[in-house]
Amino acid sequence: MGNLQYGMRLVHEKYNMDVTKKARIIAALLLSVVTPLSAHTQQINTNEVSTDLPHTVLRLPNIHPGRDAVYAYAKRLLTESLRVTEPQYGSFELIVSDQETAQERQLRSLEHHMLDVTWSVTSTERERQFLPIRIPIMAGLFGKRALLVREGDTRLKEVKSLNALRAYRAVLGYDWPDTKIFRANDIPVLETTYRASFRIVSEGFADMFPRSVVEIKEELADKALSRGLTIDDHLIISYPSPIFFFVGSDNQALAGRIAEGLLRLFETGKFQELLLAHDNFREGMALTEGRTVIEIDNPLLSEQSRLALEKFLPEFAISEAVLKFDATEPAAPTQVVKQ
Repeated sequence: MGNLQYGMRLVHEKYNMDVTKKARIIAALLLSVVTPLSAHTQQINTNEVSTDLPHTVLRLPNIHPGRDAVYAYAKRLLTESLRVTEPQYGSFELIVSDQETAQERQLRSLEHHMLDVTWSVTSTERERQFLPIRIPIMAGLFGKRALLVREGDTRLKEVKSLNALRAYRAVLGYDWPDTKIFRANDIPVLETTYRASFRIVSEGFADMFPRSVVEIKEELADKALSRGLTIDDHLIISYPSPIFFFVGSDNQALAGRIAEGLLRLFETGKFQELLLAHDNFREGMALTEGRTVIEIDNPLLSEQSRLALEKFLPEFAISEAVLKFDATEPAAPTQVVKQ
């Protein structure tokens, strides 16, 4: 439990309310849409799916595993959230796009009705254009950034403050919220494509490539990407940066279903179990140990999303699955759910 407490800086407080009541209060604060529960939700408590309900086909983005460490977990979490709501909303089917798409194109595809659901780091701009389900699916860990640096480059060991960090240049993607976040904190940034970022650091044109602790080890293992690079063992740059599921701005019905399913999973502890079984999450927690944490502001975070993090993370931390979590145990293999 120590890793989780330190790495995520979660507040561990005991509340007098029972878990179900707390989850309902969280729901009112987290959800991006306020969708009244249908009559089916009020009266049905069964695993049987009525044949009178519609069958929903949902299109998901195609993302190369090395480009999105969250993909398998996010798809599994989405699948489970839809499955537990089948008695109220009907059966479902997930179809993955044939073509791999970048993050911004995934989001635009929601508006053009080419995709139905995706997941992304949030920003005020994205929340104005698309409909977020404000439940942070990675428990805020994407805002913990370790740094890819050139092998043998130990200069960051001397960095103890944000002012000192500003002497070094980061490289980040063209359309990433992180690029604007770093610039807003007066950290020099060179913008380029994802794949070019690795080479730019290895060739000395930038000093560091900040990556989420959830994805950095997987990327380092890909030698075609990370040749000549290593993970700095001194710093973590931390800022509030949740990942949400997003749907099209006019798809409140789907947003309501996903939100309801996620909250049910959270109440039963299944949400937490899925996250803790995710290898990248566990490895990310370990990376936060024993490093200097430099906190920066995220001016792109809406007040609603900031509130979602503030309310969700303490509840996540005191849930039964997390309290029983032993970070020293290897993760059990994640089963792939086939539709």
